[in-house]
Amino acid sequence: MKKLVDQYSTPGNFRDMDLEQKIMSRSSEFRVPGGTPASEALLRLKSAIAEKERAGAETMHAGRSKVRLIYLLTSLAAGFLLFFAIRQFLSGKQPVNVLAQNGSRIEYRLPDGSEVNINAGSRIAFDKKDFSNRRRLTLEGEAFFKVQKGSGFTVSTSRGSVEVLGTSFNVYSRANAFKVSCLTGRVMVTSGNRSITIIPGESAELKGADLVSYTDAGINKVNSWIDGEFTFSNSPLSDVFDEIGRQFNITFAGRNFDSRFFTGSFTNKDLHEALDIVCIPLGLSYEIGNKGVVLVSDKRK
Repeated sequence: MKKLVDQYSTPGNFRDMDLEQKIMSRSSEFRVPGGTPASEALLRLKSAIAEKERAGAETMHAGRSKVRLIYLLTSLAAGFLLFFAIRQFLSGKQPVNVLAQNGSRIEYRLPDGSEVNINAGSRIAFDKKDFSNRRRLTLEGEAFFKVQKGSGFTVSTSRGSVEVLGTSFNVYSRANAFKVSCLTGRVMVTSGNRSITIIPGESAELKGADLVSYTDAGINKVNSWIDGEFTFSNSPLSDVFDEIGRQFNITFAGRNFDSRFFTGSFTNKDLHEALDIVCIPLGLSYEIGNKGVVLVSDKRK
C-alpha cells in the first residue's frame, strides 16, 4: 500500500509520463480479472478509450451537422421572405384593407379625398399605390361613399359593381343581397350582363338573378345607419337579427324565423331596447345568455 501512496504523492513525475505510462502506473496495483495478461488488458483499455473518443467525435459532428441544417433552413426562409418582399416592391402594389369589426363603424378617407363610412362587419380593400390612377376598390358588406369628382370610381362586390364619377351613394352587399342607392350624381350598377344607371332618389337591387331599378320611397333613410339608426321595410326577420348581431357583436340561437317579416327601426345604442322593438310586436321572447348568445323563442308556443 505504501507504493500506491508514493505514486500519488509524486505529481511532478506523473505529469511527465505519456498516456500509456500513466495507465500502467494507475493500474499496476490492481489485478486483471480472469487472469488476462496485463498487455492484453492494456490493449482492451486503449481500444475502449479510442472507441469513446470516436463516438464523441461522431456526436460532435452530428451536432455540427444539425446546426448547419438549421442555419441552412433559416437562410432559405429569410431568402424567400426577401424574394417576396422585393417582388411586392417591384410590382408597385401597396394593398390596404380596412375592416370594421362587429359592434363598430369606421369613417375612412381614401387617397383621393373621397370619404367612406364602413358599417359593422364590413371591409374595403384597395391598392394605395395605384389608387390615384385607377380609383378602384372592393367591398364586402355595407358602406356609404362620398366620392370626389375626377376619373372613374369603381366599387366591386361579389354580387355586382358600381361605377361613378363624383357622387354619393350607399352599397349593401351581403350573402345573396345586393342593393345600391343613389343620393347625388349618377351611378351605374352592373351585375352579370345587366347594367342600370340610377339617379338621386333611385335604387338598384338584385331580385333573384334580375337587376332592377326603382324610385326608393325610403331613400332618405338608406344611410341612417351612419347615425346608428336601422330601418327595415317588410324585411325577413333573419336579416334584422343579422344586423342586430353585427351592431352589438352578438349571435342568435333558436328556431329559423325566415317566414316572419319586420317593418320598423331601432338604434344601436341599447341592446335590450332593440330586441324589445323587434321581438314584442312579433310575439317573441328573448334571453341574453353568456358569451353574447341570445336565445329567441315564440311566446305563442
